[in-house]
Amino acid sequence: MNNNPHKKFIGSLPQKELLKLYSKHVNGPKVRMFKGFGLGVIPGERDGIRLKTLEGLKPGTPPLELLNCRSSGGVFNLGHRNPKIIQRLKDALDGGLDLGDHLLLSEWRALLGKKLADLMPGDITKTTFGVSGGEAIDTAIKFSRAYTKRKGCISAVGGYHGHTGYALLTGDPDFKDPFLWNFPEFKQIPYGDIDAMRKAVTEDIACVILETIPASGGVLIAPEGYYAEVREICDDKGVMMINDEVQAGLGRTGVFWAIYGGLYPNEKVVPDFIVCGKGMSSGVYPLSTCSYKPFIEKAVYKEDPFIHISTTGGSDLGCAIAFEMLEIQSDPKFLDHVKEMGILFGKGLEEIAEDLSDLIKEARGRGLMWGLEFHNEDDSQLGMLSIIKEGVLLNYCANKKDTHIIMPPLIVKKEEIEEILTRIRLGILNLKKIK
Repeated sequence: MNNNPHKKFIGSLPQKELLKLYSKHVNGPKVRMFKGFGLGVIPGERDGIRLKTLEGLKPGTPPLELLNCRSSGGVFNLGHRNPKIIQRLKDALDGGLDLGDHLLLSEWRALLGKKLADLMPGDITKTTFGVSGGEAIDTAIKFSRAYTKRKGCISAVGGYHGHTGYALLTGDPDFKDPFLWNFPEFKQIPYGDIDAMRKAVTEDIACVILETIPASGGVLIAPEGYYAEVREICDDKGVMMINDEVQAGLGRTGVFWAIYGGLYPNEKVVPDFIVCGKGMSSGVYPLSTCSYKPFIEKAVYKEDPFIHISTTGGSDLGCAIAFEMLEIQSDPKFLDHVKEMGILFGKGLEEIAEDLSDLIKEARGRGLMWGLEFHNEDDSQLGMLSIIKEGVLLNYCANKKDTHIIMPPLIVKKEEIEEILTRIRLGILNLKKIK
């Protein structure tokens, strides 16, 4: 075993020693939680839709091999270490790019901005770059407040938009109360309830922010027509409509934007902002985007073009890599593949839910973004552990713990879908044996 991590990037130390270092220097409670789950392991080799742990669940046992159906919320839409993305990174480095200077103009921010404008619905043509999804959400809310000269923000109960400033204020109490981070002008209402939305959106509201498909909230599907009505309410009150497409966007539903035909084929809504993160990184280089209609720019940058900056957001390297990702994922053939795999996957999950209805309440989703809701939280959490031990990595929804969120990489193949479904079914059947 090579003890110099500068010479060996995977397996530089035994798993046991790395867990101790992580506990001591990074996050001790997190290590204890994973060990409590029986998952005190560290990811090692990864490729495509698969990854291995450095060592087994117990000393002397083989590494755990996992089909990644977590995809880190969409970070690995193209799988781990996608060859085209890796080559793009190498070519960009060899071609002279580095981080770039955030105060200067940028060739690759210009090129990626144009690419995004070409892909955006309606007249969304401007983009401000960041590093994380939370930063991009903060940007959208900041810009909404600057444009409307109002402070209020409406979000959905169970929704999640990040752990940073304004983004954290839009989330559920469990995330913000420990930090004493509650502003009265930030309010939550039930997701999908248009009457509640109509009552909440008043003259003091700057913006409404919603995930097109709430991920942490349970992979919920809004009633048909909901977003079109939200758009009308926002227009009536002069309120900015922000759609968080961090997990549901970039082709995850089989349509490039979930808000524009990905939720319901005939429902194509154009918000004022579309925010992306996670998948914009291509699994290699952090990048997030806040895209918006051009009239908003005048209210933000008119007096000072440097009033909003991000030192590492929209780096030249990140933009060059994201450009390649957009080329791949916006290809009609690629999106047709996602649709085809989504139909196969959804049908399989619905059959599992029907066959094991004593444990599972419902399977719901779009494309390759699915939720599997159990009748209670205990079965959901035990089921998650059982499925992981059968070789499928997934997790339960943070704000709806009775539901698993299942998001295979968009490059998944038919035979891999079938393998995933078999292993999920086996994991749930194993749960039945111990009940």
